[in-house]
Amino acid sequence: MAPHVTKGTTARVGTMVGFIYGERHDVTAVGLAAAVGQRWGRFALDSEYAYLQLQERGPSALRLGTGHRLSVIGRFDVIRVGPRIIGANSLLAVYVEGGAGVAWNQWFRPAHDQPVRIVPEDTKRPEAQVGFGVEIDHRLQEPIGFPHRIGWFLGWRMAYAPHDAGAASICRGGSSCRPAPMMPQERYTDRSMLFQSSLSVTW
Repeated sequence: MAPHVTKGTTARVGTMVGFIYGERHDVTAVGLAAAVGQRWGRFALDSEYAYLQLQERGPSALRLGTGHRLSVIGRFDVIRVGPRIIGANSLLAVYVEGGAGVAWNQWFRPAHDQPVRIVPEDTKRPEAQVGFGVEIDHRLQEPIGFPHRIGWFLGWRMAYAPHDAGAASICRGGSSCRPAPMMPQERYTDRSMLFQSSLSVTW
């Protein structure tokens, strides 16, 4: 079989789920991510956007806010397993990745039928990202041409942002709010851990 040619323009779309720590609320994050980029053999560079719903931890599905992430991610295939083991047209890779971006978090006030809670001020902060995972990449037979590869990513992404004590309000249902005490400066960074699953195409 001819060698796998892993180069070209890429597009990727998938889901994210995980946890964000260090804000006024430790929350569960659930959302979607999309990326476009370029591959050069083992190395790829993506520009990625993610939209997250920030929910109360535990069994509750109460929405506390939304998050937006815009980042540039570099990814490198550390280990590759080729056709001799997993099939003539398939490629399995273990990858590591790293990048930087901007994170926006926007927080909702409680509705009339919801209990009193702390509502942080909206934030915008830079963040550093690192991750690892597994990619299963499959080449399509000619003469299909577009795309010439389709893949599936499964991995973990960790992000670190400067900690901000942050202003916040204590709000009851409706519009009644009062200032909340400042958070103690107990840490230097806030962090998140997100599990990713996505499909990608290369052409």
